[in-house]
Amino acid sequence: MGVESGLNPAGESRRAGAPRHGVRSALRRLAGATCLVVLCAWSSLAVAAPSAPSTTTVQAELLPLLDEMLAAANAHDTDRFMRMYARQPDTVLVFDDITLRGWQAIRDAQLDWWDHGKSDAVYRAPSLPQITPISADVVATLQTLEVTSTTPAGAKADARVFATSIWKRLPEGWRIVLAHESLLMAPATP
Repeated sequence: MGVESGLNPAGESRRAGAPRHGVRSALRRLAGATCLVVLCAWSSLAVAAPSAPSTTTVQAELLPLLDEMLAAANAHDTDRFMRMYARQPDTVLVFDDITLRGWQAIRDAQLDWWDHGKSDAVYRAPSLPQITPISADVVATLQTLEVTSTTPAGAKADARVFATSIWKRLPEGWRIVLAHESLLMAPATP
């Protein structure tokens, strides 16, 4: 066996006694180390990032709140109803073509809609709400409510309310931060 010298096919030095690590080998090691660092960082983020809770867990937490809202609506108790909304200036409710911003504005409108507690509207939930966890602290709910009330003309009217709400887990518990409701009047019967 003789002493080899010169270049190997990769262009790396093959001098006798020289380590067999050239530029390409160094780049491969650097790329491997970089991948390892990225994988470790990614896996630590994945472990640390809160995941969405199970639908069963969220249902157990939100169904009592939705039941309380329905009871408050049937009592036409605005303050009790508004306890489920985030008491913040950036809370938003869109009702048909009306956009209300801020807890106080929503409360004032609800108070008017229920005629300061004198409304005779009766609300029913014909089915369970759809509850969808978005993240550990954000959940969407979809509800359909049937409503019977007296119109300003004195006639009984039926309607449906379709409500989509975004709930956020705050220090005081789950609260609605964004809601959209649409009212669909039932066709008048002759």
